[in-house]
Amino acid sequence: MKLSVKLVLTAAVLAMAFSTVIMADDYAGESMAIGVGARPLGMGGTFAAIADDASTSYWNPAGMCNIQGVEVSSVKLTKVNDLDTAYSYVNLVYNTGTPAGLPGAGAFGLGWLRQAISGIVLTTSDGTIVAPSAENSDNAIYLAYAYPFVKGFSVGATVKILLGDYPTLTYSGTTASYSTVSYSGYGLDLGLYLNVGDAFNLKDLKGLSFGINAQDVMSAINWDATSGSAASTETIGVNFKPGVAYRLPMDQFELIGAVDLDTEYQTIVHAGAELWWNKMIAIRGGIKSWGSISNGGAGGTLSQAADWSMGASVRWYFIGIDYAYDYNELTPIQYLSIMGKF
Repeated sequence: MKLSVKLVLTAAVLAMAFSTVIMADDYAGESMAIGVGARPLGMGGTFAAIADDASTSYWNPAGMCNIQGVEVSSVKLTKVNDLDTAYSYVNLVYNTGTPAGLPGAGAFGLGWLRQAISGIVLTTSDGTIVAPSAENSDNAIYLAYAYPFVKGFSVGATVKILLGDYPTLTYSGTTASYSTVSYSGYGLDLGLYLNVGDAFNLKDLKGLSFGINAQDVMSAINWDATSGSAASTETIGVNFKPGVAYRLPMDQFELIGAVDLDTEYQTIVHAGAELWWNKMIAIRGGIKSWGSISNGGAGGTLSQAADWSMGASVRWYFIGIDYAYDYNELTPIQYLSIMGKF
């Protein structure tokens, strides 16, 4: 391996190790931060270093080079309590590389994420109902690309187009009426993926991989003006999401364990594991442990109980189904993904 490539790989590992000290201070764009794919969500949101199915264009675009040929996937969120909630994601990844390791032109990804809540009741300060069933919606279009510089080491980027509408009240004197405020925006994610065994030709470490997704390194939302407010721009804070994973083959089984971090507002630890049988059936579980954050002028800190999740998968030829159950303090959420390989 050339010295320059070794330096690049070393720099990548160091970046993963030290990225957690960088923190962001902006809460814009949180509606798109839930995550996608029932498989990663069933492992507590750990996927930056696993990065081997179509949902990786969200979790770590560099991982698209781990996909062979064409893979499509979708995820659907079930109803949350009494809210009429929709959360869906569809995605396609095409890797032009070959199983023999030739990079081709790299890997390409295209995705669409939509989140919406219906049945929102808008009232004035005195309790008068102005809109009994309003809806908000957030949309993100993902355009991703990744390239493997050497076997086991790839970089990637995802460009995001953000669009949305939120219900609001506008006033003419003391008379309130229903209206909407819209936004448009853009975003950029950068990813690195490193399989230590493949990159450094170390067979004993073939199961060890690292990944990092620098999410929203250049991202902003532009709100339109309304009769009650001027146009404004919100900058989305950078979230460095490093991760480490290890694959342990055991005859017909394969055990995968992973740990990821979120660093945008507080250090959030995601840990998960899954067990595959013959690459056909899998069970998994994970935990999302929240750190404490400042309580502002009130003093002290705020904390949240850890979330936990579990799920299962079935693969049959080119079709797959993933299910996840995600429990948190507010409400349990269920996800269903369908994927196909061609």
